[in-house]
Amino acid sequence: MKILVGYDGGEVGRQALSLARDMAGIHSAFVYVVTSMTGGASERQADIEKAEKDLGFAREFLEYSGIQCDCQQSVRGLSAGEDLVKFARENDIDHIFVGIRKKSRAQKAILGSTARYVILKAPCPVTSVKFDAGSIQSEQLFRDRNILVVDDEPDILETIEELLDLCTLDLAESFDAAKKMLRKNKYDLAILDIMGVSGYDILALAKEKGVPSLMLTAHALTPENLKESIQKGADSYIPKDELANLTDHAADVIRARLQGNQGSWFSTLKPFFDKTFGSGWRDKDRSFWNSFDDRYGK
Repeated sequence: MKILVGYDGGEVGRQALSLARDMAGIHSAFVYVVTSMTGGASERQADIEKAEKDLGFAREFLEYSGIQCDCQQSVRGLSAGEDLVKFARENDIDHIFVGIRKKSRAQKAILGSTARYVILKAPCPVTSVKFDAGSIQSEQLFRDRNILVVDDEPDILETIEELLDLCTLDLAESFDAAKKMLRKNKYDLAILDIMGVSGYDILALAKEKGVPSLMLTAHALTPENLKESIQKGADSYIPKDELANLTDHAADVIRARLQGNQGSWFSTLKPFFDKTFGSGWRDKDRSFWNSFDDRYGK
């Protein structure tokens, strides 16, 4: 059996890869992953480099699961839909997975729909995949996510491992271990303790690699550490009292990154901070918090 994935990265591409991987595993199938590029002067170098990077992710994703694959750019001057259908005919493809992205009516009228064309013209069954970060359930959102968890308390690591059993977790009990993992691996989220593991230093490394970070703390639960976490680029700051709800908080961070709304977590936890820190706790740094409110609409 041969499977084709029409792939251009992003979350809808990840979902298409997951489904193709699952089918390939059941049927011992070979997977072709194709990113269709127009080619010539119409292509920007940045787009070509992005396509190469995305295909590298797809290759690692499939090979990690033991799936044989071929990941390539196709540059034939065709529309993406025409390119995928032609590729399917030339290679006797048995099943196609293609993503659906939201488009305005004007975009659909001008550009048409790659998925629609493939569904109508393909010589084999087609599975279309849609991704909506706002409505996707946490279980699906966590699927195939790689998460780094850093804490010097083994029982905390064990609890997080049980809570996030849908994800692939790398657990580290020290800064040095976490540093090696960040250098070697790609992550969708880092969950970091502050005390005992140089959490802010790990946060800086994660930020350099574009990994969203959730600070999980008990001993550093102060207004000062909350402010510092935000200033240094943390996507969320969660007290360990909220450990039982970690799945929801982690999903919120990933979802917010996808939607470009990184400050949304604060409104959920503000009542806890008000109770813990006391009334007027933000008055000491009123300028900072006014700026934060203005930026995130709190």
